[in-house]
Formats: sequence, C-alpha cells, structure tokens
Amino acid sequence: MTAALRILLTTWGWRSHFYGLAPLGWALQAAGHEVRVASHPSLVPAITAAGLAAVPLGRDLDFAEAFAGRIGAVGALDPAGPAAPDPALPAAPAPAVPATPDPATPEQDDPLEPAITADGGVVRFADALLDDLVGFGRAWRPDLMVWEPFNLAAPVAAAALGVPGVLHLWGPDSSVTLRLDPESVLGPLAGRFGLAASDVSLTGALTLDPVPPPMQVPTARPGRPVRFVPYNGPAVLPSWLHGPADRPRVCVTAGTMMAGVGLDDRLGLARVIRAVAGLDVEVVVLVEPAQQARLGPLPDNVRLVDAPLALRLVLPTCAALVQQGGAGSTMTALGLGVPQLVLPQVSDQHFNAERLAVTGAGTWLSPARADDDTLRALVGELIGDGHWRESAALMRDRVHAMPTPAEVVPALVALAASTRS
Repeated sequence: MTAALRILLTTWGWRSHFYGLAPLGWALQAAGHEVRVASHPSLVPAITAAGLAAVPLGRDLDFAEAFAGRIGAVGALDPAGPAAPDPALPAAPAPAVPATPDPATPEQDDPLEPAITADGGVVRFADALLDDLVGFGRAWRPDLMVWEPFNLAAPVAAAALGVPGVLHLWGPDSSVTLRLDPESVLGPLAGRFGLAASDVSLTGALTLDPVPPPMQVPTARPGRPVRFVPYNGPAVLPSWLHGPADRPRVCVTAGTMMAGVGLDDRLGLARVIRAVAGLDVEVVVLVEPAQQARLGPLPDNVRLVDAPLALRLVLPTCAALVQQGGAGSTMTALGLGVPQLVLPQVSDQHFNAERLAVTGAGTWLSPARADDDTLRALVGELIGDGHWRESAALMRDRVHAMPTPAEVVPALVALAASTRS
C-alpha cells in the first residue's frame, strides 16, 4: 500500500488557469493523497468551490492592470506556415469563405512581440506569490508540486524546496512562441533563495499534456499524456437542457478572461450573436454577468443564460461553438466533439486557433475578415454533417483514448518516491 503523499498544486492570476488543474487534484485526493492548492487570495472561492483545500498566499494583483498594454495581437507565430494535416483526419475542402488572415490586415499592424519580460505581468504575479509559497512549502513539506503554464513562482519554489515538479498544460503549448530570457526573468526570483536561473526548470521533471495529435506541438522534454476532463466552474443544469433542442443549437461565448481584463469589446460580441442568430438555429449565449448588460436587445432565437451554466453542460447539445479561443473553451469543445469557429483577439488565442485548424475540427477568422456574412457562412458550414463534424468526432475520440487523471496518479507517485529514496 502506497503511503499518502503531500501534493501542492499552485495556480496564478485567473480562475480559468486553475480549472485545468482541478481534475488532477480530484484524482490525487481520491487516491488518498493530501492535496493543497496555493494561490493568490482572490482565487480561494474558485478553488474551494471545486472541493479542494485552498492556501491563500501572497497578495492580489489586478489582472487588467498587471497586463495593461501587454495583451493584444501577437506577431507571426509560425513563419514556416501551418503544419501538415494528419492523414488520419478527414480531408477538409476549403471553407466557403477563407479564414486565413491577410498579412496586410490592420490587426497585424504593430503586433506585440510574444515574450515574457522582467517587467511584465507574469513576473509581477510571480513576485506577489513567491516568498509566501516558499515559506508555506518549508512548513508543509510537499512531496511533489504541480503547476500550470506561465506560473514562474512554482518552479522557483520547487527548486528552492528541492521538490520534484510537474507542468500540467492547459491546452496547446503556446510557450514555444514566446521569448524568455532566463537571466533577466528568472534570475532575480531565483536569487532570493541563493539559486541561479539555471537551477530552475519551468517544465519540471515531467509535463502532463492533455492535447492529442496533431493539435499539440511536439516537444523534446519528458511528457505523459493525460485526458482533458472539462471543468468550467460551478454549474446548475436548467430545465431547458433536460431534453434535446428542437433545432440546431449554437453556443456563443467569450470565456472568462476577456471581460475580466476589459477587452470583451474587441470581440464585438453583440454583433457576433446577431449574425449567428440570422441562421435557423437557437443561439445560447454564455457570458460573464458584466457583459450581459452591454449586449442590448437580442433576437428572439437567442437564449441569454442567467444562472451559472458551465460550458461542459451545454456543449453536448450544441451543433457548433463560436468563441474567442481560450484554452479552456477550445479544449472543452474538442473533448466533446463540437465543431468550433474561433475569433481570436489576443495572445494565445491566435495560437490555439491555428492549432485547432490543423485538426479540421474547426476554423478561425481574423478580426478583419469576421463580417456578418462571413460569420453566418462559416457557422452554417459547421452545423452541417460534413467534414467539420467528422473531424471533431475523431478528435473527441482521441481525447477520450488518453489516460484519465486517475490513471496518471501512479506515475506522479513514482516521481515523488524516486526523489525521496
């Protein structure tokens, strides 16, 4: 019988960052291990609502202020062009309206360089958490630490504590597009504990990867697949979801981050909803409460959801999803076999959209191409029974074929044990 281990999950910045860690936390807890989730105080409600023990540490930062002027369209992600399609996926004819951005379109003017810099929001959040995280680690003495992408405090703390670490990806690994100078970014953080930047591994001893091929980008570091289990926060199942819809249902969402950082107006959500509602469909709109009042009057075939309703509950009844390209939304739809149209606005949304397009399970539109007629045409294609749905079903099956979080727990236990012995 394996002795119970102490596992410290660490998350930062925004509640959707934590959502990707929650299923692993449940699996570890159900296997009898002690699980704690350390983060900024503002994330305590999201952590405890998921049934896990929160450890509030450090200080809160305003996400929008921390990233002011640093969230936007990024430069070209892959100068060599998109990856070759997977021969196992259905051949996808070109959509009726091309979704490839024109290099000369306005959104490509003055793009932000994809980079993590010493004065950026990622480092500011790490600085706010790091000292307390190491202090708690010294007191609680975890056997293993697990963190999500762009969490700099956790790998520094793991190095300071001499604890093995695991990076749990939340979707396609957009870090491959980022410039990060270890000396200027990690050096000052590591130096607090007598460490050099080279002593810190951002990816830990193991990477847990929930993204099946060909959507994920290949990496050379040690990795293990893990099934993406959708969790989008607390939810209530309304009566209208007790049975099937009487016509095709299309979900429109902007995720959680865009409203939180004051960028939801970039998506033009009200216009997008009205454009999709021009089809013979029911449109279900999942948005943050702050966004609802700004939508104005909506067509009769639009259902604006008031109660907490997680994406994982509504998507099984949907023929398509229109969304902004966040990792959580993208992976939830991928795991449920729902074709997607992504309207990326900032940072990793562009990367996720491009990776999704490689699978044939969805497509994307640049802001300059996303006029009403184009939106309707593409959504009209997605809700049909053609290649989009076939590819989405195949990607769903690939997600479901991956080991569950519970099946990955023994590997994590072995990793922790190898360090203790």
